Amino acid sequence: MRFSISIIVPTYNERPNIELFVSELFETLKPHQDIDAELIVVDDNSPDGTAAAVRALASDYPVKAICRPGKQGLGTAVMEGFAASNRPLVAVMDGDLSHDPAVLPQMIRATADNDLAVGSRFGEQSRVEQWTFGRKWLSLAGVAVARQLTGLQDPLSGYFCLRRSVLDSMRYPLVSPGYKILLEIMMSKGVHTHRSFDYTFRKRQFSTSKLNHREYILFINQLVVFGFRKLVSRPSEQPGGKTADHRSVTRSGKN
Repeated sequence: MRFSISIIVPTYNERPNIELFVSELFETLKPHQDIDAELIVVDDNSPDGTAAAVRALASDYPVKAICRPGKQGLGTAVMEGFAASNRPLVAVMDGDLSHDPAVLPQMIRATADNDLAVGSRFGEQSRVEQWTFGRKWLSLAGVAVARQLTGLQDPLSGYFCLRRSVLDSMRYPLVSPGYKILLEIMMSKGVHTHRSFDYTFRKRQFSTSKLNHREYILFINQLVVFGFRKLVSRPSEQPGGKTADHRSVTRSGKN
């Protein structure tokens, strides 16, 4: 079985990271002959020239850059990447080297039997490098609430892979400009089976988090809207459904 996938990476001021990220990604995928991947970088007009750096790599790697006119938000960047892809699988990951690509081949292959595969920061063998206390507290609090809405181990993950058919069949369109687009995908009722993979969330190498107060406010608004949506939904319409697969696996693939 072959897997044809577009990997969507939203960027803003990632020029110091992007060449190393692209090289590491495709070196990781190179031994996996059953995976045919392209990279779509959606850049919000980074003043450091991230988009130009991506275009310079196009002669060596299957990568293209979409440069938007200004900073419009992570969620809309991912949606624009989805729209630019015509492959049966799409993945989302960060371009700052925090998402270890070593687990990506397993995630891609998991879509043979699941609608969605998620890189989880909270599995038994997951690890997060150098999180501040405040960032850790906010993430754990947000995850605790979002788990109740979705059933996912890490519903706020920015590292996931899904079938395009999920996007085509969602009851609710993706509309949020916020950074937690996986939560919105889960609440749009297109995912019926999913699988989580433990991985190490690595320290950012040459950049800082792009999250700001506006993104957190958008996330809180998401929780309120999705919580109300769940209250008014019938049990059969809850995200994940009865066939949802909540298994978590390590990078070695063991349950």
